[in-house]
Amino acid sequence: MTLRAIPVVRLALVAAACFVAAACTRRSAPPAPRRVAVANSWARIADSGATGGAYLEITNNDTVAITLVGVTTNDAGAAEVHESMQAGGMAHMMPRTALLIAPAEVVKMTPGGVHVMLVGLRRALAVGDSVRLQLHFSDSTTVPVTVPVLTP
Repeated sequence: MTLRAIPVVRLALVAAACFVAAACTRRSAPPAPRRVAVANSWARIADSGATGGAYLEITNNDTVAITLVGVTTNDAGAAEVHESMQAGGMAHMMPRTALLIAPAEVVKMTPGGVHVMLVGLRRALAVGDSVRLQLHFSDSTTVPVTVPVLTP
């Protein structure tokens, strides 16, 4: 073998090694969608000690219904799911202790509808801040959510 042939042999060996490594490498499947997905979340600006609101879209990607049974946060004294409704020409807000989400359903929490009430905020919420929530479901699943503070 001549000296000129050695680099070609090395190149061929390196190429063969790369081919074998690529063939043996296991390709991972794309990640499965989360059972519960949260999108388009936002919270209103509010003063410290005041009551604020947070709004989310919760998608049930499962084949069985799920039930939101609570929300917790360290940013307020309490976080409660409420629903605004009209009765007798008056607006009322009622706590929701359970929010059933059917398979493939998207629940949109909006001002004037179902929302998360942040009672006794421990700090002022300004645009650019965020609130950390934990969504608790009846099957013991907890979904952490970071909610940005925006102007409506």
